[in-house]
Amino acid sequence: MRNILVWLTIGVVILGLSVPVMGTPAAAQQEKPDFVVFAAIWGSESSPLIASPGSSNLPLEVIIVNEGGPSIQTNATLMLSPPFSYTYYDSATGKWESSNSETDLLGYVGSGDQATTIFYTSIGDGASDGVYLLPLSIEASGFNETVNVSVAIQGFASVEVAGIGFNPPDFFPGQQDVELEAYLINAGTSPAKNATAALDLPEGFSPSWGNSTVHDLGALPVGTEVPVDFYFNVGSVPSPMNYTAYLRVNYVGGSINVPLSFMASGKATLELVSTSGTNLTQGASGQKLYATIKNGGNYTAEDITFNLLIPNEFSGVTTDYLGELKPGQTAVVRFELDTTSGAKPMSYNLSLQETWYQNNTELPFTAYSPLQVKVKESFINSLEHDVTTAKPDTVLYAILIVLVLLVGILLGILARGGSKDQKKESAEKR
Repeated sequence: MRNILVWLTIGVVILGLSVPVMGTPAAAQQEKPDFVVFAAIWGSESSPLIASPGSSNLPLEVIIVNEGGPSIQTNATLMLSPPFSYTYYDSATGKWESSNSETDLLGYVGSGDQATTIFYTSIGDGASDGVYLLPLSIEASGFNETVNVSVAIQGFASVEVAGIGFNPPDFFPGQQDVELEAYLINAGTSPAKNATAALDLPEGFSPSWGNSTVHDLGALPVGTEVPVDFYFNVGSVPSPMNYTAYLRVNYVGGSINVPLSFMASGKATLELVSTSGTNLTQGASGQKLYATIKNGGNYTAEDITFNLLIPNEFSGVTTDYLGELKPGQTAVVRFELDTTSGAKPMSYNLSLQETWYQNNTELPFTAYSPLQVKVKESFINSLEHDVTTAKPDTVLYAILIVLVLLVGILLGILARGGSKDQKKESAEKR
């Protein structure tokens, strides 16, 4: 019996001691924090943004929740790998630096509480659309947990030609510095990085200067029309006729090649066919100069004015007018020139300026045709030249010739006078 009581007593003691022992693991083992990512938003909940290739310092708002144990003070480090990076300004070096991680202090996060942190992330130009997992390391004293943050890159650039315009609206063969203004718009959701534009001209057209049809545009923003100006010259091309140029735009992640159609309008072409009366004399006045003009174009020239551009050795009537000249027709214009006595006997280059209108434009056309005249020495200047440059014997010989000629002329006059007197006497006798 005594033995039974001993065992009962031992059993009670054991049972009494076992109750707190059984409860010890639950009390001793403190519940650990357990963090989960509740949301990750580019921008913020109130102002979300679209992440796109080439974005710089784009805010990423991350909301985490402690679903586990007690409140702890934690830091959060977002681990980055291409195409993501963290760019910051280092005041010590005065340079922008890049890092593959970014850390933010979360502070105390209690059980069931949430914390919000913002990371500023840049995305490479060559990034592809898709969903990416970024490791987020949550650290505290004696605690470390890594969770994944799911982020999406869904931005893209899409450049289009919104419209074009020409200045002047109508242009013609031979015209210089025609302006083509193209309006580009990025209809995508992210900037079009490193954009360039080039105008490929058809045969017979050329850039007005070296890079007048090529542009570096940089980044094209979303939804904004960007004007781009090109300048070109029109050669001697057939007209009226339609032509096609191509506008090429290249940017990171895409390119376009858009055909642009336009017309070179019909134009009259005034050509100098021939001239006459181009041999002029020193000191002479009212010398007639004729120019034959032909309209070699395919449009009627109206209200034509001709101006003869002359050097200082000439003067006179240097303007003439024509009403109209149809395609294929010819006409003669007339000028009267006076030559100074001091003009050197030589060939002179003149220019015939032709100005006319057409009914398909408000502005006049102007063209220039070169022509040449030749001035010869006058008789007096020639004789003076011969006398001053001849040898003494030659001069004496020339003087004798002149005297003989003068004597001959005098004798002739006297003879004619004597003959008249004889006829008069004969008539009186009758």
